[in-house]
Order: sequence, then C-alpha cells, then structure tokens
Amino acid sequence: MSSGAGTGKLDCAETAAHYRELVRRNVRELPEAPGLAILLGSEDPGSVLYRNLLVKDCEDLGIQAHHHVVDGGMQMVKTIARFNQDAKTHGIFIFYPLNYGELRDDEIMDLVDPGKDIEGLHSINIGYLTKFRKRVDAGADRRAMVPCTGRAVLKVIKRGFGDDYLTGKTVLIINDSLRIGRPLSAMSANLKATPILCHQHTDKAHLETFVKLADVIVSAVPVKGYRLPTEWIKDETLCIDLSHEGNFDFDALIARGIAHTNTTRNSVGKVTRAMALLNLTYAAGWESGR
Repeated sequence: MSSGAGTGKLDCAETAAHYRELVRRNVRELPEAPGLAILLGSEDPGSVLYRNLLVKDCEDLGIQAHHHVVDGGMQMVKTIARFNQDAKTHGIFIFYPLNYGELRDDEIMDLVDPGKDIEGLHSINIGYLTKFRKRVDAGADRRAMVPCTGRAVLKVIKRGFGDDYLTGKTVLIINDSLRIGRPLSAMSANLKATPILCHQHTDKAHLETFVKLADVIVSAVPVKGYRLPTEWIKDETLCIDLSHEGNFDFDALIARGIAHTNTTRNSVGKVTRAMALLNLTYAAGWESGR
C-alpha cells in the first residue's frame, strides 16, 4: 500500500489474508518447508485454542509444526536447548505467561536462539528494535525479529489508514508487558508517533487525560471487568482491543462510529499469527534464498 493511502477501516481479516499470502509465497521459494516448535507451559484453554489455530495456519501454509506441553521451568530449558540445536527447527514459539516458579518469563525469552526467536522477545532482538535496526548486521540478509503483536497492530493500522498515519499521532498503550506494551511503545516511537505507556494501575484521573489526548488506543488489560469509558474517547480515535476480556464497550463504539477491533469479530490475533509465520520464513533463510 502506498504511503498515505488507506481504506479508513481497521480490517484484521483483510490484513491477515494479505500477509498469509506473503508467507505462502515465501514458503514456496524456500528449499525446504520451515520447521516450527510450539511450546506451551500448561493446558490453559486460551493457549490451547491459540495453539490449535497456529497449527492450522501452519498446515495450510506448508509449514512443519510440532507442539509440546512442557511441565516446569527446567524441562523448558532443556526443550529450548534441544530445538536451538535442531537444524530442522527454524523457529520457536512459546506461549506466555508460563508462571514457572523457578524461572521468570524474561529469562526464558533469552534462552531462545535469537535467530529462531520468531516472537522477537530475546533481549538482542528487543535491542535491535529499540535502535530501529531492521538487519542483524549492516549489509546482512538476515532480518532482526520484530515482536509479533506490536507489529500486527501497526500493520492493521497501516493497511487501513496508510503508511504515514502514525506520524505525529499520540498512541496510548494500556499494557506494560514485555510481549505487548513495551515493544509497541518503541515501535510507535520509531514511526514518529508519541507513545504513552500505561497499565491497569495507572491513576484514573491521569488515564482519563491520556485517553482524551489519544489518536490511537491499544488496550490489553487481562482483567475481567476492566473497561474504558467510551465518553473519554474522541470520535476519530482508533481503538485496538487485545485484552481477551473486552476493554472497550463495543456497542457504544459502534453507535458513535469509532473504528475499532475486538477479539471476536475483528481480531488482531490472526494478524499476530501471520507476523510470527512471516518471521519464521525469514528465520528459515527466505531472503538469502531469493
């Protein structure tokens, strides 16, 4: 899509379909099918559902996926080490939070080979993101891995409203996690937006002020009942829901004609999966094989 062009709509299905076709093309051009290891720390229903959707995507796109439920931090350490060394495994996708008592999630993120870190959460890849370096080394073919959820949010906005839409805009992010809020804040700043990073404990009066300033709101508060008052939101604001709980009153947004996504009818999740699999094709060497 050319700079400045856009449909004026947040359409996750269209965005996901576009990038799925890009993944399909990349896979066809690789000498062998990419291999993906999908690791869960539990049988949490939400994670299992997302795992099943990711496996289905892989089957459709010609990717060899194998998934495992890993019981405990030490077993996860061993499993990651095994797939780091496996030449047939080009990418590793781990479902967080893991809630292992003996290891923090950020420690586990840094155990994954940065070149197989298709979620873009290793400290090396986060460092490249902060420096806005798209390549691992100057002149190198290998891309740095960009965090999937944040990238998915930006792709949905760009596909709908143009490449330059975020320039000069205020982006309010209500989530300060390593997986969503912090990377998205850096990505927004890289695109010359002004990010404001909040969380569920942000002072309510301050939050109201931030919401009223925002041109884009991305909310991912995983707390049942957490809801942003619609009357705080400007009519022209883009609202992105990543919460799985519904951080917006969608009926009220529809009534006011406010562009938005939600996790059921217009979910960013399918775009996030496409971004992970696009990263996988880069990890499998697609660019060097063009």
